[in-house]
Amino acid sequence: MKLNPKWKKTRVVDSGYLDAVAALGCCVCGQEAAIHHIRTGEGAGQRASDYRSIPLCHYHHQTGKHGAAIHAGKERWEQSHGTEIDKLEETWDKLGIDEEQKEKWRQRKYD
Repeated sequence: MKLNPKWKKTRVVDSGYLDAVAALGCCVCGQEAAIHHIRTGEGAGQRASDYRSIPLCHYHHQTGKHGAAIHAGKERWEQSHGTEIDKLEETWDKLGIDEEQKEKWRQRKYD
């Protein structure tokens, strides 16, 4: 996969990468997906890099009931489906991101 990072203020934006993530389908049910940025470990009010995103359908992202949608009960969602970080690692594996690159992204090094 060719990465094309661009810095937007203090975060990395890569629309091609996001397209590839969304094309995987929801990491819970496989349906058509949108992007969920993982903010765990980010500063207050900051949006995560595009490289810290997972594919979620609308239901599992925002519109599902408590615990079905990550934004309607993250703790319960993670009890049912695994952590955001687990899903991020699965996403990187499906995209064929190599271990060296993954380690950089885990440390939030996006150069």
